[in-house]
Amino acid sequence: MIRQVEVEDSDGRVALEALRFVVVHSSPLAQQQTQASTAAQAKEAAAVLAHVKPVPAQWFAGEADAAAAIAEYEGRGEGRRGRRPHPWRYHAVRYRVVAETRRTRRARRGRPAQTEPPPTEAGYRLVVEVTALAKLEEDHGWAVLATTVPTEACVDSEILHAYQEQNTTVEPGFRWIKNPAAIAPVWLEQPERIAA
Repeated sequence: MIRQVEVEDSDGRVALEALRFVVVHSSPLAQQQTQASTAAQAKEAAAVLAHVKPVPAQWFAGEADAAAAIAEYEGRGEGRRGRRPHPWRYHAVRYRVVAETRRTRRARRGRPAQTEPPPTEAGYRLVVEVTALAKLEEDHGWAVLATTVPTEACVDSEILHAYQEQNTTVEPGFRWIKNPAAIAPVWLEQPERIAA
C-alpha cells in the first residue's frame, strides 16, 4: 500500500513523498504473541471472576440504587475523577437489573397460621453476563514496515532483508538505551544549564 506523506530530509526541507507499507507475517512472532495472549486471557478471566462474584449477592430496595451500583462497577459512578478505568480486554461484562421478591423474617414471634402466606419483600438484584471475546490467532504475527524507497529501487523482499539486517548493524548501537544507564539522573544545578 502506498500513501503520500510529508517527509523532512536532513537539511530540514519538507517534501511530499510516497510512503510504502510492507506487511509481513512472522511465524515465531505469531507463536510468541499467541502464548502471551493465552496467558493474558487466563489472568483476566480470573480477575473477571473475582470482580463479578459478589455482584449477584447484593440486594437493592430501589431500581435507582441498582443503576447507581452498575455505574460504580463500570467506573461511571459519581465522584470519579481522572481517567475512566479501561474496559476488559478479552471479556465483555454486561450488567442488568432484575426485579425479584425474596422471603423475609416474620415481624412477630410464634408459629404462623397455615393459611398465612410467607412474608416477602420486593427488590432488585443485579445479573452479570460475561462473554469471552474471540481473538483470532490469525491476527498474531503481523508486522508493518514503512519506507520511502520506491518499488523500482528496492522490492518488498529486499526491504524485509534490510530490516532484518538491522539486528546486526543498528540495534547494537542503541543497546545503551535499553539499560538503566539511559535513565540515570543528570546532575544540573545552574538554572541556565537546566533551561538548555
